[in-house]
Amino acid sequence: MENRCISRTELLRNTLFHIQVKQCQYIDNFPEAVTTILESAVGRRGINDYESVKRKLYRIRTNFFRINAGKTKKKDFFEGLYRRVQNNI
Repeated sequence: MENRCISRTELLRNTLFHIQVKQCQYIDNFPEAVTTILESAVGRRGINDYESVKRKLYRIRTNFFRINAGKTKKKDFFEGLYRRVQNNI
């Protein structure tokens, strides 16, 4: 299986699309913060496993989950987004 790189723009696009699919709102730099973490998780061999990235994602300072309470939970949101990005690599 061939590994291919994914650009920061593509990571941001995936993050924004995932937010839209979940019908969520954001007011801060949440998509950019998530993109930065995912970008650092992508290496030559693909993307790191979710467990090694999860802690960094959970530490993002944001009002995103407070604003979208009832629509999505951190666990579900980040696992779904991670699967989406992993499928694109």
